[in-house]
Amino acid sequence: MDSRGRGTAAVETAAGRPAGERATTDWRVVVTCTAIMIVEGYDLLLFSNAIPALIADEPLGVDRAGAGTIGSMAFLGMLLGGVFAGAVSRRLGTASTVFTGIIGFTLATAAVALAGSGVQIGVLRLVAGAFLGLVLPAALSAARRATADGDGSMTITLVMSGIAIGAVVSTLTAQWVLGIGGWRTLFLAGGIVGLLLLALTAPALRRMPREPRGPAGSGTLRELLVRGRRGMLLLGIATTFVDLLTWYGVSTWLTQLMRDFDLPMDSALQLMLTLNIGAVVGSIGAAMLARRWGSRLVAALAGVLAAGSLLLIAGRIGPAWLTTIAAALLGVGAITAQNLANDLVADAFPARLRTTALGMTLGLGRIGAVAAPILGGQILAAGLGPARVLESFAAAALLGSLLALAFTDARRARGRAS
Repeated sequence: MDSRGRGTAAVETAAGRPAGERATTDWRVVVTCTAIMIVEGYDLLLFSNAIPALIADEPLGVDRAGAGTIGSMAFLGMLLGGVFAGAVSRRLGTASTVFTGIIGFTLATAAVALAGSGVQIGVLRLVAGAFLGLVLPAALSAARRATADGDGSMTITLVMSGIAIGAVVSTLTAQWVLGIGGWRTLFLAGGIVGLLLLALTAPALRRMPREPRGPAGSGTLRELLVRGRRGMLLLGIATTFVDLLTWYGVSTWLTQLMRDFDLPMDSALQLMLTLNIGAVVGSIGAAMLARRWGSRLVAALAGVLAAGSLLLIAGRIGPAWLTTIAAALLGVGAITAQNLANDLVADAFPARLRTTALGMTLGLGRIGAVAAPILGGQILAAGLGPARVLESFAAAALLGSLLALAFTDARRARGRAS
């Protein structure tokens, strides 16, 4: 078995490469998928930036615990969408799946502007999340299929960095829009941005490679559950669970937690901006390290970095500039851990199974993202304070590091099974 963990018995093409792998990378497809993730990141962070304004809007009746529950609805929807992403993609094709998903979640996001209660917001976020759940695994799989073997970790990181870029744009928009039109205008702007970007990327969607065809029944969940793959699937789900618990817990609650630490709203939003800039810049650098050191080691180190940064922010140690640096490093560590977990999963399965595998790990692992807003809200509602919320997410980040290292043995097992 080679250094990337593939079995020597894997099916090969005439050129000597594993079936489904490419000699060169189609960067136009990669850039298109990254642009799609920008829309997704923008949408996901809208609610986080809107939480203080929603709580302050008394007619809605949304408190801290309620905000956590509503925040979880989008991730619950993503869980449902992710589980069915493989089947939908096989039926509609990658491009149609992505197109349908973007239309669905942007319209649901814009509709939040018309909501009259927290329940209505929660339902619309559930619908938006279901469409988001279709897009993410389909776009990741398409980007990976368009990528040469040696560029895998870089491609996954570039595509996933789109989520952080979208979060940066979302935070910048929130700083401007909340002061002018309130939270309703913020969600309306989110729908408009999504539709505009869809119009720009629609021509490139046709370049997305289709799912590779195999024997009858290939690409199904049953193939993932055979001996030699089942353990890898469970490991991918567990790793994704804790990494998403960390990342989306921080993304959902950081603005409100900083307000609870008595920071002004502008300063809290600035810290969120720093978090996501760190995620964009640092994760690309981490991908370069992953090409040299391997995804497992860098993912494990990223989890440790995220945990240390969270504990530093929770302890309010040192001056304000140190907290800012910690927020940037938190962005680097938390998003890198999840990006590289996706890369490990993508490389662990044959090309024809990637959308299904990523859909399952991102779908079921999304339970961590569902739990994160609720966990933060319940800790705050219990009066334990913002520091305990951050410490809980730090513990999840450390567990993610241990699970990333466990991919070594699981991938050897897959190689033997091949």
